[in-house]
This record gives sequence, structure tokens and C-alpha cells, in this order.
Amino acid sequence: MNFKGHIIIFLSIFFGFWFDNIISSFDIRAQILILENSPYLMETCIGFLIFCYWVYAIPEKLQSSSALLYGLLIDLCFGDAIGFHMLFFVATSYVIHVYALRFRLFSYFQLIIFFAGAAIFYLACKYLIFSPTNYSYLLLIFSFFVNAFAWLPIYFGMRYIRRRLI
Repeated sequence: MNFKGHIIIFLSIFFGFWFDNIISSFDIRAQILILENSPYLMETCIGFLIFCYWVYAIPEKLQSSSALLYGLLIDLCFGDAIGFHMLFFVATSYVIHVYALRFRLFSYFQLIIFFAGAAIFYLACKYLIFSPTNYSYLLLIFSFFVNAFAWLPIYFGMRYIRRRLI
């Protein structure tokens, strides 16, 4: 893949994580007095889902070395622990590459279930490593449904970008 393609892919992943940060900083609990002391019950993984789409869509052009580099850049840009996104990007890339031909046979519903489950695994590990006191099964369940509903717009939006620009 050429350099322009890698830049487009990285920028889409970057803007996905940036959008995740914007969504997580907006806290509706402060606006509604009844929910003020309730736990936070939703987190999106849009950046991770965008990365998963790119590996799913073009597995022959996006190797694990690209996943390693994208993960390092995301870690550096967002101030996360160096290696966290690298580890998950490489592991996810490996799993998707191993089953790439089988995923082509999946329906949209099966893809939604798989990628929302992968996003929840990412989210669960993130909470267990960085803030185990805030780990909540309700957060994971609600986030599963939010990420499941987010998968199809991400899928079709990134497919449009892939067909037009890459």
C-alpha cells in the first residue's frame, strides 16, 4: 500500500479515537439531577472499530507491522500507556487475518456481534488495567449495544472512504 493510503487509514483511526474522547468527556449525568450519583454506563470504541474495519476490509494490504505502528502513534497522540494500543491492534490484526476468509461469509448481523464483542474485550481490558475500581459489567453490556449499533455506520462510512480514496 502506498503512503497516502496509510495516512488516510491512520487519520480515520485518529479521528475515531478523538471522537471517543469527545463523547466520553460529555457527561449527561451532570445535567440530570436524578442520575448525578449513578455510575457511568456507556463508552464507545469508535477508533478501535475503525481499525477493525480497515484490517477486515484490506487484510492483504494491512499487515501486523502497520497495526504496530498505528498503535504506537495512537498511544503517543492520546497519552496512553505505550504499548497498550500496540498490543491490542496487533492481536486483533492477527485474529482478523487468521479468519479473514471466514469473515467474508458472515452476514452483517454476525459481523456486528463479532466486532462489538471485540470492542467489549478491548474495553474490559482497558478498564481492568487502567482503572479496576471503575470496572462494571453494566458498562460492558450497555457499551456492547452501543458499539453494535455503531458498527454498521462505521462499516458503510469507511467502505465509502476506501472506495473513493484508497
